[in-house]
Amino acid sequence: MKDWLARIEVQYDVEILFACEAGSRAWGYSSVESDHDIRFIYKHKNPSKYLSLDEPLEVITVKQPFDTQGWDIKKTFRLMRKSNPNVFEWCYTPVIYIEKAGFRTRMQNLVEKGYSSYALGKHYLSLSKRNRQTLSNDRFTDSEQKKLLYCLRSLLIVKQLANYGEISRKLLQLDVDNAPQNLGSRYYSKLILAKQQGELFSLEQKEQIIFVIDQLIDECSREVENLNRGMNLTEDLNKWLWELIH
Repeated sequence: MKDWLARIEVQYDVEILFACEAGSRAWGYSSVESDHDIRFIYKHKNPSKYLSLDEPLEVITVKQPFDTQGWDIKKTFRLMRKSNPNVFEWCYTPVIYIEKAGFRTRMQNLVEKGYSSYALGKHYLSLSKRNRQTLSNDRFTDSEQKKLLYCLRSLLIVKQLANYGEISRKLLQLDVDNAPQNLGSRYYSKLILAKQQGELFSLEQKEQIIFVIDQLIDECSREVENLNRGMNLTEDLNKWLWELIH
């Protein structure tokens, strides 16, 4: 993987500061067929690109042999200022391929310092509602079972945000083993196992999970309004940007 990323650096004349898994492999529910979803943050090696009239290349996308996408540091930092959920998830993925000069640690510190729990909660709540709305009443497929998994994942993140009261490094662990009384966590754990083993739940089980999901959506819709709004990270991000470019 590092050799593959090194070839991207040469091809685009960039330095990759951080690279990780961002899909099912990062979340612990990958199967044999699961692709690698590689995400990385880079800077242009030539600093004059940041002082030119035209903005430097902000996104690098390579589809083969892995699903790979990278963001330039300016784009990344602008999105961090908006509490971007993608960067939030990259911060805490357990699968890291490249991290230079403590990049992830500093990124985590800024996320925990200033990210808006409210903005993140709204994002994951909206994501769960969209997945819920696409579920049919009269059939159940592997694709729909995955939507149940993604829906519960999003709702459990909102619950974690509400329970912790702040963003922490434990947030995305979704420790289902320590919450046996929580039906959402139990079903989430079962759905992960089913995905890994290629099993499909019954229509009756689907209906039970949807009932729990609807309850969680109602709970999270109330709880999200009380989440912290975060702070402006512009000064911190600008300082870090200047250090990286110089």
